[in-house]
Amino acid sequence: MNVKHSVLGLAMGLAFSGWASAASLQEVVAENIEHNPQVQEALHNYAATVQGIRQAKAGYYPTIDATLGYGYEWTDKENGVDDVELNRREARLNLNQMIFDGFATSSEVARQQAQSASRASALKDQAQQYVLNASRAYLEVQRREQLLTLAKESLYNHVKIYDQIKRRSESGMGTLASIQQAEGRLALAEVNMLVAENNLRDAKASYMRVVGQPVPETLEPFDSSSLMLPATVEEAVSKGLAMQPVAVLAQADVEEAMAQRDAAKSRMSPRLDLEVERRWDEDIDGVEGQDEDLTAMLRLRYNIYNGGGDQARIRQTEYQIGEAQAIQRDAQRQIRESVELSWNAYDTLKRQSEYLERHVISSEDTRNSYQKQFDIGQRSLLDLLDTENEVFSAKNQLADARVDTEIAKLRILTGTGELLEAMEIPLPEIDEPMITEESQMEMADSGQ
Repeated sequence: MNVKHSVLGLAMGLAFSGWASAASLQEVVAENIEHNPQVQEALHNYAATVQGIRQAKAGYYPTIDATLGYGYEWTDKENGVDDVELNRREARLNLNQMIFDGFATSSEVARQQAQSASRASALKDQAQQYVLNASRAYLEVQRREQLLTLAKESLYNHVKIYDQIKRRSESGMGTLASIQQAEGRLALAEVNMLVAENNLRDAKASYMRVVGQPVPETLEPFDSSSLMLPATVEEAVSKGLAMQPVAVLAQADVEEAMAQRDAAKSRMSPRLDLEVERRWDEDIDGVEGQDEDLTAMLRLRYNIYNGGGDQARIRQTEYQIGEAQAIQRDAQRQIRESVELSWNAYDTLKRQSEYLERHVISSEDTRNSYQKQFDIGQRSLLDLLDTENEVFSAKNQLADARVDTEIAKLRILTGTGELLEAMEIPLPEIDEPMITEESQMEMADSGQ
């Protein structure tokens, strides 16, 4: 039958696929993580905050400004300068050095640093989610490939049973009902194989979306034995609360809100600046000739009243701190729940796999015994078909449990914030300078 040729083709395909280059899970993830759009978004967001720190630190340094002016001047003064028109020329060079600003600059630097730490944690979180999702897609393809192989194996066995029943019927030992029953189970096995083929195509489509590349010809089996888990669920939760990127991000957001409050309080303090100005003027104020001035001043500025805006800003930041702290507490609860759920799933699936392995062995032994008993007339066709389905179901359940166990283990490592390190996947790095050619041309045209 055609099924026999299909099974033969499957065996040949598996043999020749060994010649193609195989890809491991770590290789697939490491090669594609930098190209993931969500990871790239988080990376550029983090890179922007690094520049924000540099921008804030600029407040510690002096500013130097040059001013040139040329134009028309008309002067009429009571001291004798009457109706004078001149072509006025001006040139100024100003230096301003902040001496004290109520810690506004240091607070802004601290805020930017906290924001950068938050975005760095968001980058790691996004990278971890990509690794987890890509691993799921990888393992799902392997699961569907294995289930398809099992479906083809089941179909092949049903074909053998059908051929056996047909031969017995032709020799007068079988009944029409037996043939009909075997045909029905054979049709169901065909359906199971079609469903398995479709599920594999769907898994490959999901792999393409998540990973960003087509599925390699061969996926190496994933061995997670080298990925070490915490000894207890309590230790896993403790690690998650300390190291999980979402926890670190939430703490950084609290620190950013506190720095905003400090910056708001700085407006209640005076500001002291050193201002140096050098002036070169010609034909100004109705007098022809050149004038030169040099001033070096300490200037103190202090706002007396601005309608209560500064106090309102301080109160606003206090509420923002409370909001950030509430978000942090909620994040901690979610981390604890996620780690515990993943741990429970891993523990249960691992034990289930042990029992399912026994179930597979037992069902296969039963099927073999029933086949021998059927051959000598001690078992019915229904018994034989039922044991074949039981073997198929047991192997499917075992394949599912093994893959789900691997995924649960990866979920635990994601919850503890150790997934990237455990799988030796480096975080994408910022390219310096992150300035496009178009931006450089615009900066050159503007004289920056």
